[in-house]
Parts: sequence; structure tokens; C-alpha cells
Amino acid sequence: MSQSLLQSQRQQQPLIGYYLPRKKFSKLRFDQFLLRCKHFHIDTIELNYGYLAQSNIRIPQLIIHKLEDDALSRVLIEKLRLLPKLSTIILDEFSSISRLLNRFEQYSLLNSNQNLYVVPPFIYVSNDDNKLMIEKMLINDRISFPIMCKPIQAHGDKSHDMKIIFDVQHLNDIDKPCVLQQFIDHDGILFKVFAIGQKNYHIVQRNSIRNLHAYPSRETISFHSSEVSSSQADHILLSIDPSITITFNHEIVNKISQTVQNLFELNLVGIDIIVDRNTGDYAVIDVNYFPGYEGVTDFSTQLFDLCQHLLHIS
Repeated sequence: MSQSLLQSQRQQQPLIGYYLPRKKFSKLRFDQFLLRCKHFHIDTIELNYGYLAQSNIRIPQLIIHKLEDDALSRVLIEKLRLLPKLSTIILDEFSSISRLLNRFEQYSLLNSNQNLYVVPPFIYVSNDDNKLMIEKMLINDRISFPIMCKPIQAHGDKSHDMKIIFDVQHLNDIDKPCVLQQFIDHDGILFKVFAIGQKNYHIVQRNSIRNLHAYPSRETISFHSSEVSSSQADHILLSIDPSITITFNHEIVNKISQTVQNLFELNLVGIDIIVDRNTGDYAVIDVNYFPGYEGVTDFSTQLFDLCQHLLHIS
């Protein structure tokens, strides 16, 4: 077979480009996805500055990415924005991701569409807000202690650095700018919903922060969210009562997930849901794009199926 014919056949094969940080690549076992693509004769290429800087590059029909707030990611974003819109599917679109990168804007959008779920009351605290101003905002929004202090940026490792504030005297402990949000007792159980495309939801139950209404200390507690919500979490804040169980309605959780997913227009998204122990309300407390999918055993297969669907390949 001639070299030109081989090249012609290769050009006809779909091409998927990807950019993932090394840690993300390893955690997702993304190599399994690449092997599956190879098995089904779909070409893949790792996107980097060198590749995109070449002239006459082969443009991917689909791009999978988890871009971060660093120099390389910013360069890649600008390069990807220049690709022809009609010929490349971006998984997921930057305009959609931008809706949840600012935690206050994310919660505000969630709050605008409450139906099956609630969003715990929250306020935005700027660098200019002093303790008295913050206390007044909390009172006006009927937010009572304890409260969660969350970074305003909802992406990057520091976005997971949280604090629990128990009283007015410790408001000086917050790191501004931030979002302050009502803490809701939820019997120390969190439901992580992982979406891989439309109507494909995986619900994973995790331990979470214990009920704090009778917590003995008033000192501010600082923690990384993975310390209280990952499968290996082991923290003083975690619930220690193994007898506590929560039954939840799968149909309601699926409807909430679909509503939130449509709101942000994302294919790869994680949604954190808790159940208020006092009211029974389902509360959405965070939304993340392209999460870690910890507990989803066949992620690579389902990601491949999603790509096939988006590329209209049978």
C-alpha cells in the first residue's frame, strides 16, 4: 500500500485531542481510554504548545481537556479558541465552564433555578468588607452559625481550602475574598453525582462533616475538602456514628442532576448533594467540571461511549 494511500486513510479516521495534567491523567487511568480509541481506530494526540504551534496541523474533531490556571493552559485556551467552531467539539466548552469557576456566580446561578433542590444561603465577602459589614450581611440574609468559608475561586487546588466559623468572634479568621455559606446538618453523609454525558449519572455515597449543632469547640476549623469527602477521608470533622443511614430518592437525585447539568451545559460534571436532616430538603452545595470520578469503575469505557456519540460513530 502506498504512503499516500495510508495517509489518506489516516486522515479519514477521527482524531481526538486531549490535554490533562499528569496527576489527572494518572488518576483517571486515561491510558485505558487511549487504548480503547486505538482498538476502534480512532487517532489521539496530546495537545501541547509545540503541536498547536505547527503549521498545517491536523485539527481534532473532538478535544477533551482539564485546563488549569497556569501559563501553559492559558496559551492552550487561546489556541483552542481559534479552531474552527464547526469542525471541533470541545469537551467541555470554555463558556460553559466559566459559569462555575467563580463560586459566588455558581451559587447565584444555582439559586436562580431552585425547584427540586435548595442552595444553602450564602453571601459574597470582598477584600473591602470589614467584620461589622460581614456581620450585618449575615443577619440580613438570615445566615446563622456555624458557617462555611469557601474561596471565591472554584477551581485549582486552593479552591478546596475551607474553614468552618462557629461565631461572630472568629469572623476575622476568614480569608477574603470568599463565600460564606450556611452550614446544614446532614448526618455526615454526602452524595457525589458524577455525570458522563446526558442522563448518565453515577451516585457515590461518601462520609462528610458531622452534625455541628452540638459541636463542643468554637475554634475555627480549617481543612481541605478532600479530607472530609474522599473515599480515604479521615478527619476529626467526619461523622463517627456508623448507625446513621440516609435513604434518598434516586429519581429525585437524577432529576436534580439533569437540571444542574443543563443549567451549566456541561457533559463532564460532578454535583455534591446533601440532605438537610431537619427539613429533608435536597441541597446542592458544589458543582465541579471534569471531576475525579472516584468510585466510577468503568469511566474510560463510558467516556469513550460519550465521544462516539458526540462524533456520531457507531
